[in-house]
Amino acid sequence: MNIKKPKLRKQYRLFVRFASFILPYRGAWFLILLLSYLVSLLGLINPYLTRLFIDRAVGTRDLRLFGILVLVGAAVFMAISILGRINQYMEKYVRTKIRIDLNKHIFGRLIGLPFRWFQENNTGANIYKISYDIGRAEDLITTVPPQAVSLFPKMVFILVIIFSMNWRMALLASCLAPALYIPAYYFNRRRVAIWESLIKNSENIFKILHEIFSHILPIKIFGKEKKETARYIQALDNNIKIERDSFKLELFNGFVASLVNKAIIGIITLYGAYQVIVGSMTLGTLTAIMVYVSQLVAMQSSFIGFFQTIVLGVVSCQRLADILDERCQLPDTAKGGKPLFRKADIVFNRVTFGYLSDRPVLKDLCFSIENNRHVCLVGRSGCGKTTILNLMLRLYEPWDGEIAIGGYKIQDIEWEALRTQIGMALQEPFLFNDSIKNNIAFGKENAVEPEIIEAAKISLAHDFIEKIPGKYESVIGENACKLSEGQKQKIAIARAVIKKPKILILDEAMSSMDSASEESILANIKENFKEMTLITVSHRLSTVMNSDIVYFLKGPGEMVAGRYEELIVRDKDFYDLFKAQLIESTTLTPSQG
Repeated sequence: MNIKKPKLRKQYRLFVRFASFILPYRGAWFLILLLSYLVSLLGLINPYLTRLFIDRAVGTRDLRLFGILVLVGAAVFMAISILGRINQYMEKYVRTKIRIDLNKHIFGRLIGLPFRWFQENNTGANIYKISYDIGRAEDLITTVPPQAVSLFPKMVFILVIIFSMNWRMALLASCLAPALYIPAYYFNRRRVAIWESLIKNSENIFKILHEIFSHILPIKIFGKEKKETARYIQALDNNIKIERDSFKLELFNGFVASLVNKAIIGIITLYGAYQVIVGSMTLGTLTAIMVYVSQLVAMQSSFIGFFQTIVLGVVSCQRLADILDERCQLPDTAKGGKPLFRKADIVFNRVTFGYLSDRPVLKDLCFSIENNRHVCLVGRSGCGKTTILNLMLRLYEPWDGEIAIGGYKIQDIEWEALRTQIGMALQEPFLFNDSIKNNIAFGKENAVEPEIIEAAKISLAHDFIEKIPGKYESVIGENACKLSEGQKQKIAIARAVIKKPKILILDEAMSSMDSASEESILANIKENFKEMTLITVSHRLSTVMNSDIVYFLKGPGEMVAGRYEELIVRDKDFYDLFKAQLIESTTLTPSQG
């Protein structure tokens, strides 16, 4: 990953683009800018009061003026404190609102990206963007403007006030002031490369952690705990080395900046003292000027933080903009609106598709599935069976050809209408660390308890659920670790059937169950959903034999359909696919008699 700092014009466009999130809170935001400006100006009053205090009140022993200056100074101090606290509260309020809006917008766009995008992009990097880049973007749009309206005017006003007191001192301060920022400019340029390395390595740490925790079972099985720990520690050590280089740079920067600051203050103090001695300036004026110069020097760290926020914020905004500029989902023309399928017949007409541009998985594939049929889709591993199912769900878009369901081209059907009428259960159930009830109800929004129980009974999950402490309220753990593989698959099937889909797809969804359970579940589904089109993908001979019709995917563009009894006789490839199971069943038959 190469992080490139955008050009100035692009930086401005990025800032404007993300600053639009402030618009809903523009009233509060203008108040924040106003308060920041006022607090900055009020901070310039007390040094001037110091001059009057020394030269007028103390120098002339005027008690009345002394009291007035003390009261004015106290009032200014109280005003700064009160306005500052109000400003902090308003800024915190707006920051919180913008953070929520940014998260909603970025995450909403991220989760709406095509399935292929998630396959091609690193999950750890996505988590890092949500966790850190949004925060830096928030800093850019909420911190930079208030700092800009307080820092730059304050610096100008300080130089103007010093000039009004003593033009020689103002000229000297103006000449020396740029030297305050030369070290910061130099070291900031070097720190950019370190920040880029830190972001890259931090993303890698998130990637490693995600891989370890999501693959903990094979790590345990193969005894790779020490190896994975070493991999994580190595990445962490790289981060520490980068942070150490950054810390060294900051220390050296601080040392050089401190020397420059002290040298500038020393020069201005000596020259001011000389002017006091020769009578060109009063002691009160020198004191006030030195307070203003101290404020000018103290602003150096604020400017460093200001520009650091800009650099990091722009980089993060660019990374987030890459997500926002991605094409969201596949084209959804929705010409057909939200039709309810009267008949869930499926037609593939000369469909071509592949995952690599030069390697089609399906090529000019044509076949049709009639409504209200139990069909079994078979073929050798990797031939494209799951690809066909993914195309039906529009997780991918065909390169060429058309797919129609119920007489409607699927690209003309709105997402919600298409996917609410198709239920799917996979070999890997992908359950949530939540209650059994919520995992089943995930298939249908606002599902009530009788529907959940009915779906569980159809999938044969109800009996074992009733035996678990907590029953339907029982939390099943990370990756449903508290359940067996067969129990997981039964819950996944219940989740698919609770929506009462017109098309139900079972992609090796009963591979961890015994044949008797599979036959019972299929019988329950057929009995309860008589108008449903049922598609099973299975390598189990009993499932194939019990289907109404078998679809055998022989090659990228060849689909053979027929009853099992027909295909096993007339198609050698089909026979070879199930030869081992046929021999086994023939061998077992005599002993069963």
